Amino acid sequence: MFPTRHAIERFQQRVAPVTTAEAARRIRAAADSSKVRPTPRWWTPVAPAPGLLFLYPAELPGVCLLVRDGAVITLFERSQCRAWSNAGPVEPERRTKPTPYHRSSPGATFADAA
Repeated sequence: MFPTRHAIERFQQRVAPVTTAEAARRIRAAADSSKVRPTPRWWTPVAPAPGLLFLYPAELPGVCLLVRDGAVITLFERSQCRAWSNAGPVEPERRTKPTPYHRSSPGATFADAA
């Protein structure tokens, strides 16, 4: 599996501030020895989708690699995911209830009265 530039940047931001080459090497090593799951663990903030795999490396506990088509597309770090979920509730969009359609009775409209 090969890491994308985005995954390398996320590794440097979320896991360890290392060089690009070192981040790519560590991501490849982690991906090769990871437990592969089709569904995420409870702390991973991504919904399962067709073709998306979740890799959890033993040598990087608390890290999740997201893989699609043989490429590591991004990664998450558990403590940061926890901080995201504790950031506060997001207000749901308020939707107005649609008014139900009522057919008018015969003769109720002006055109029918004439």
